[in-house]
Amino acid sequence: MPLITRFAPSPTGPFHIGNLHIALYNFLFARKEGGKFLLRIEDTDIKRSDTIMTQNIIESLKWLGLEYDGEIYKQSDRFQIYREYAELLIKNKLGYFCYCTHEEIEERKQMAMAKKESWKYDRKCLNLANMNEIQDRPRAIRFLVPEGKVSYEDRIHNKMERDAADIEDFVILKSDGTPSYNFACVIDDHELNITDVIRGEDHVVNTFKQVLLYKALGWKAPKFVHLPMILGPDRSKLSKRHGATLVLEYREQGFLPEALINYIALLGWSPGGDREFISFPELIELFSLDRLSPTASIFDIKKLEWMNGEYINKMSDEEVLDRIVNFHENREPTCPDAECVGKTENRDYTNGVDAGPLTRIKLPENREYMLKVVNLLKPRMQKLTAFMERSAYFFNDPKEYDKEGMDKYFNLPETIERLALVKERFSKLEAFSIEMIELAVRELADELGIKASLLIHPIRLALTGITGGPSLFHIVETLGKETVIRRLEKALAFLIKAK
Repeated sequence: MPLITRFAPSPTGPFHIGNLHIALYNFLFARKEGGKFLLRIEDTDIKRSDTIMTQNIIESLKWLGLEYDGEIYKQSDRFQIYREYAELLIKNKLGYFCYCTHEEIEERKQMAMAKKESWKYDRKCLNLANMNEIQDRPRAIRFLVPEGKVSYEDRIHNKMERDAADIEDFVILKSDGTPSYNFACVIDDHELNITDVIRGEDHVVNTFKQVLLYKALGWKAPKFVHLPMILGPDRSKLSKRHGATLVLEYREQGFLPEALINYIALLGWSPGGDREFISFPELIELFSLDRLSPTASIFDIKKLEWMNGEYINKMSDEEVLDRIVNFHENREPTCPDAECVGKTENRDYTNGVDAGPLTRIKLPENREYMLKVVNLLKPRMQKLTAFMERSAYFFNDPKEYDKEGMDKYFNLPETIERLALVKERFSKLEAFSIEMIELAVRELADELGIKASLLIHPIRLALTGITGGPSLFHIVETLGKETVIRRLEKALAFLIKAK
């Protein structure tokens, strides 16, 4: 039998980092072993399941390149199959009807708690004497838990064992006819020939129940792997305060899918040595369940941002530009809730500031010029969004100047005279190259008997409106002589008027 893994999310919420961790390991293991990776949508919770969330899951997998094999399986299409198996257990006296209402069970539970006694379902409906009194009431089906020990082997935690007496007769088919998670999961995994189940360690308690069901139905259970949780830097459960938790939020923020895949793969698995950068094909080649860690992993958004920046910096300028253009043209808002789908979260950075939700801006079509800008900004980009945030002055004259920069550089009495001299020197340059631009600035500084920085800082502020960025001489050369002279004249007019 070929190896088959599956990713089985519930469409009651968007695809998050924990989902990605599980889906990725299932994908890598299947591809490494030449097996299949299936996608099953566990949508038996009719009230909470949402088709928009299903699309979010599919879109997330697509963006990350986690291609599943065959069609998408949906549990909501299989309710009749679950009923037939439940009736089979009833027939074989391995299950029984339960007529207890939620309120009745809660009352008995509270009574036990008041006596400081532990409580599990008391099998009140196992051997009912008078069926006439309750035959018209809604009924669920419970699994009759046998006596003895229940155990299974876990690829991370080794042998797991529990006394069956500690497990109550759990519901396998609810009174509304929908299956419980554990029942539907076992039937689907069996019928899809799943050989290996890789999921979070929060399912350990469910696995004991599922092993009992496999035995009752006469089926061989798959092999199990329960992955430790991913925690935030403070070792608490990963949440919004640790950074985005929804995968498509990372796409919206300008992360590269290969960087995110690389980073998530290393949360709980190691290829050996100190390797940090591993391509997708290499991940498939190197992945092994034997190198999974039994301890929780720490998700650090700063480390992910650093890794993403390294991926960007290692790309050619041409590829980075293509990624920027594609990101900008196809950027879609990512909302965690169904009701906000369709609202825009795009930002306009044409003026060097976040102007709020606006329409997309039009990127210049001059590819040669864009490549120059990319070359300058790429070493400082950790995300694709950084290009729009930091490149505004390459496409538009600054409409205002940084206030702190003005206080520090524009308010000096010598600034007007110095910028006027700079404009004159730049105007006379025949070759507007980086070398000649730098030479002109440094020669003027020597003639004035000042440090070159006393010219460089006000020039930068006049040309860009901000105080930081790439090398000034590269900026000046990239902007071009005409633009530089025009912006210096505007800055001088501003300073003279404000004097």
